[in-house]
Amino acid sequence: MSDDAQWELSKPASSPWDEARVISPDGWERMKKGLTPRDMDDRWVIVYLEKDGEESVVFARSWTRFTLGKITVAPAGDDGKSRRITKFTWETDKERWNVEDPETEARNLVVRFSSGVFQVDLADQPPSEWD
Repeated sequence: MSDDAQWELSKPASSPWDEARVISPDGWERMKKGLTPRDMDDRWVIVYLEKDGEESVVFARSWTRFTLGKITVAPAGDDGKSRRITKFTWETDKERWNVEDPETEARNLVVRFSSGVFQVDLADQPPSEWD
């Protein structure tokens, strides 16, 4: 858990992400642990936040601490331990992230990190520019 204020987006935009897959209990536990940079070469930080019963995970640049994508979740399924994404939020401030389509870029970032770091498949993998 971390201080919510430091992870606020400058110019956030949000939408539902109804087509995202449910996050299994094991996957959710891995996501809650986040990703902490080990050294200066690590460019990303992923942080679990909980405030007033609302749970979210932010995906941010490690040096600037600028959040580029954020998923907000709620319990899903009969077990109460699975999670579904209730809201997807991304940064639109060109001073913080100058990309052509910030919603798509942020969504792809979240999908790739969720799969690659946490073994959680939220959606089919987007095509990679490195493939």
